[in-house]
Amino acid sequence: MEQLLCLKNISVHYGGVKALDGASVSLDEGEIVALMGPNGAGKSTVLKTIFGLAPISSGQVFWHERRMTPVSYEVVSLGISFVPQGRRVFRNLTILENLEIGAWNVADKKEVRRRMDEVLALFPMLKSRLKEKSGVLSGGGQQMLAIARGLMNDPKVLLLDEP
Repeated sequence: MEQLLCLKNISVHYGGVKALDGASVSLDEGEIVALMGPNGAGKSTVLKTIFGLAPISSGQVFWHERRMTPVSYEVVSLGISFVPQGRRVFRNLTILENLEIGAWNVADKKEVRRRMDEVLALFPMLKSRLKEKSGVLSGGGQQMLAIARGLMNDPKVLLLDEP
């Protein structure tokens, strides 16, 4: 079976601080992988590296066994979504607008609607409040919205940082 995503010997430095040193992680289709460790162990940095948000000092990232250089918007187009920690939603936009942003790269409006229906079936509380600003949601509601927005990309890989 072909590996879906693989990081090999990744090192990341933030200035003089070594955040990752030779980390390797792989993910096959259908797998659920959890990174566990104490604060400062590099769990968030691994996810940011996959998504192109951390500077790779050495090592390689592979998507379907092909080497890639992660760039955020390109990674989204491959089918990877990232939900960062901290309930990151666009607080001044409505719940509907937040969800639409999750499908920014989908041109087919019928497909966007299909995905919207699918996501709202998973999170019915959001459906009844689509026209409300997302900033009025509780912390749990904002986290649901952040995950729902990540699912709007219909990802092959969903990266969740402290969901």
